[in-house]
Amino acid sequence: MMGNTGASIVKINIFNVERDHEGIKDELVGIFNKVLTEGEYILGDRLTRFEDAFAEYIGVKHAVGVANGTDAIRLGGLALGLKPGDKVVTTPNTYVATTMALSTQGIMPVFTDIEKENYNMDPKALDETLAAHKDVKVCIPVHLYGHAARMDEILDVCAAHGVYVLEDACQAHGALYGDEKKKVGSLGNAAAFSFYPTKNLGCYGDAGMVVTDSDETYEEVLKLRNFGQGKDKHVHLSDGFNSRLDSLQAEILTFKLGLLNAWNEKRRGLARLYTEALAGLPVTLPTEASWTRHVFHLYVIRSGQRKALMDYLVEKEIGTLIHYPTPIHLQPAYRHLGYGTGSFPKAEQAAREIISLPMYPSLREDEVFRVCDAIRSFYRK
Repeated sequence: MMGNTGASIVKINIFNVERDHEGIKDELVGIFNKVLTEGEYILGDRLTRFEDAFAEYIGVKHAVGVANGTDAIRLGGLALGLKPGDKVVTTPNTYVATTMALSTQGIMPVFTDIEKENYNMDPKALDETLAAHKDVKVCIPVHLYGHAARMDEILDVCAAHGVYVLEDACQAHGALYGDEKKKVGSLGNAAAFSFYPTKNLGCYGDAGMVVTDSDETYEEVLKLRNFGQGKDKHVHLSDGFNSRLDSLQAEILTFKLGLLNAWNEKRRGLARLYTEALAGLPVTLPTEASWTRHVFHLYVIRSGQRKALMDYLVEKEIGTLIHYPTPIHLQPAYRHLGYGTGSFPKAEQAAREIISLPMYPSLREDEVFRVCDAIRSFYRK
């Protein structure tokens, strides 16, 4: 294992978008200049090309670019028929946008606990939750950290209860599922993606996408993203939103889509290094189920000494984060739902222990070893 031997220590960031893009700077500047001079900025051929390319990549009929991943969940849920007063079910150990995208529309979140191994929705717990909440209309499984949820069982449970499935694939661009190696996002009734800059496929601002095989859902999202306007300009068929993926981000994402598989393989290789170098320590390491291909948006470990370990890594100039420290059901914004501590033991236990380590395509092997050396040093103390 390689340690740091230099006189000065350079910080290892949890993310490093600037370094990721050093090798493609000329292409990015060329894209910016082309879009700037040609003058097409909103809803045009560049967006259509990216939508078509992303739909083909995921393996679905339709993709609709929207302003961000939150809007992708919001518009996807509304397009599946959600109305104020309806309920959706998801897990509490995700980013708050998974629920807030829809709770702001008067739609109530219901939560269900997770599987201990991969932090995703537990199908058995889901079945019990849907039996207790028969008015749930949509289930939102989150493919957390880049590892697919157990979709076959989730789809079977939802079908038995008459519930639509909207995949939150915002952290899982390119993840594969099942023997047929289907892309995550092609499995439910619709799926939401985010292209936030630190995602596996990220842009230079906010952007998102709704994907679906349903013609009806596709047409509804097209309408919702553009002020409720139908195919005829200035004819607004319903309330809607201003939620459009702009041409500059679309052109950048079209280019970067061609790099996604290689960058995902880089992440997977770095994850293998982490797992090998941290073996034998009193930390829980990520696992990859046999039925999925993890794309490691994040590399998340668990430690019973989290604060002390994170403080120690700060001293060693190593960045870490917690994704996410407070389960959604314990957030003040959702206190009115009536959940308390102990409602979802597995999600709450994970939230007390998880630590995200540096993970990005340009992370170097020697930096991974330096992180692992530091963690080993902490436990030797």
